[in-house]
Amino acid sequence: MTNYWPRFSRDNFENSVPPIDYLNWYIPRLQEARTHNLSFSGMQYNWDIQGMLGEKIADIGKPYMADIEDPRIIIAKREGVSPDNVLITHGATQGINIALLTAIASIRDKVDGKIVVAAESPTYAPIPQTALILADEVIRVNKTPPTTGHGHWRINYEEWETAMKKSHIIMITPISNPSGWGLHIEDRNWIIKHAEENDVIVIADEAYNDAYRHIEQSRAIHTFGDNYISINSLTKVYAMGPIRFGWLISDSKTIAIAKNIFMTFSGVMSSPTMRIAAEALKRLDVVDKEIEYYRSENLPILRAVLEKHGIDWNEPSGGVFGCFELPNNLDSEVFADQHCKENELLVVPGSMFSDRMTSWVRVAWSIEPSLFRLAVEALDKSLDSALN
Repeated sequence: MTNYWPRFSRDNFENSVPPIDYLNWYIPRLQEARTHNLSFSGMQYNWDIQGMLGEKIADIGKPYMADIEDPRIIIAKREGVSPDNVLITHGATQGINIALLTAIASIRDKVDGKIVVAAESPTYAPIPQTALILADEVIRVNKTPPTTGHGHWRINYEEWETAMKKSHIIMITPISNPSGWGLHIEDRNWIIKHAEENDVIVIADEAYNDAYRHIEQSRAIHTFGDNYISINSLTKVYAMGPIRFGWLISDSKTIAIAKNIFMTFSGVMSSPTMRIAAEALKRLDVVDKEIEYYRSENLPILRAVLEKHGIDWNEPSGGVFGCFELPNNLDSEVFADQHCKENELLVVPGSMFSDRMTSWVRVAWSIEPSLFRLAVEALDKSLDSALN
């Protein structure tokens, strides 16, 4: 049986690169085009690109230099930083690559021996697997579900302290995928304190953070000072994945290194991407309102179905997705590929994110309410089939 979860070692892949296994599971199932889909990792929103660009759409293939408002300026204003603190990238996944390369470049000459990266689990596979390619060793550090069943997923301070003492860089996701829960403020402050004490660079994939901006004490990692790198994009929260637009925010010295790395690998951003993003960045509040509308309409329906089946639902305080544990240790891949498939429904097994989540399922409420209602009816039938 294939293991789809993220890899933290090169075992069985010496002199090679481990695959991103979950895509080998997910892409064929997307191609099945099941009628109902709760598998989305981000917001589903239909941008009117032609209406947004207007007559400017005729210029979409022309070089954008000095011809559009610099997206860095828009992002910098939104985040309260200087444009010199912002680097535009081809999406958040390239942002992960550039951020890690930047961190390694900034310490390479002073590190005596191998470069060690700590990466959290459960997680998005490219985070630890980028580190497997670029660094010498990756240490796994875990987040675990709340013992009460409700609230934040937490970190074990002893485990994380041991890892951070051995590491030069730590990679975290403040909004955990698949739980949808944000990093507890006590855990966040502990990580910052111990990163400073151990001279560890913190890289944070914050691709979901914007859906939590309204929550008290929500704070980007870059705001804590130098050696903290935030990664974000228009993909997950703002439904602009096809244009591949992301950014890094950090201190100006770090961003200067990142810029040189980006130009080495990619030259400049594409004109269509920059032109569309420059206009979309001015209209993000439209999607922010839609997220809250979807939450208000969709979550009560999901709550009712999970309660009906006796499933303890740990609902995150924001965002567009969450996860739940199936009763009786039911295998979530079997649930997705048999029971859900019979009802034309696609969900994501927790095993795509961690070997400790083989009975968990991630669901998203990021689709239009009439479609969501039908999808949850299919989920209800699938749970009936699996549990009875």
